[in-house]
Amino acid sequence: MLNKRKKRALNRDIPHLKDTRIVFIGIEGGSEESREAKYFDIFNEEDIRLQFKVIPCRENRSSPLHVFRHLKNEIDKEPLREDDEIWVVIDVDRYHEHLPEVARLCVDARYNLAVSNPCFEYWLLLHFRDPKRKYKSCKDVKKPFSIEMENDSKNNDGYHAIFYPKFKDAIKRAKERDVEDERWPNENGSRVYQIVERFI
Repeated sequence: MLNKRKKRALNRDIPHLKDTRIVFIGIEGGSEESREAKYFDIFNEEDIRLQFKVIPCRENRSSPLHVFRHLKNEIDKEPLREDDEIWVVIDVDRYHEHLPEVARLCVDARYNLAVSNPCFEYWLLLHFRDPKRKYKSCKDVKKPFSIEMENDSKNNDGYHAIFYPKFKDAIKRAKERDVEDERWPNENGSRVYQIVERFI
């Protein structure tokens, strides 16, 4: 289980970190301060042998194709180990037409793909509730998500305190919605649960 501890440096050149397993995640967010980056950083507060390295997009270029290409450029510079994992975390929201090509590229590169519909904030919202209405865009999701965050932040400080206790509820809700045999959800849903479930 994850317990809140001080983050460790991600550097396998350090002798006692040589056995560290790294999960590389390409995201649409443009900085380490994005919601995706803060969320996956939760995992870096626990096991020295497992570290998440989030690779955000730059220059405000957040299309799924750019996420994949930027991630691949960065991965090609990394000395990968056999047990490392690579994930592309993207949204349906604005670039639905790019998804088939990105899915194909991920298969060819042996990357994992986790798509949220309409966006990553829907996955975050699943930590708080099981939404009953349909959200057509990320803008629709952000309002209820912001309300839940504001309410929860009054009693909890930071993403670890807010989201970690709700991991299992979010996974359960996402799985219940994941009934399509497709590479990404065509209705509201998120496959990010597949990442979280592997490492808790």
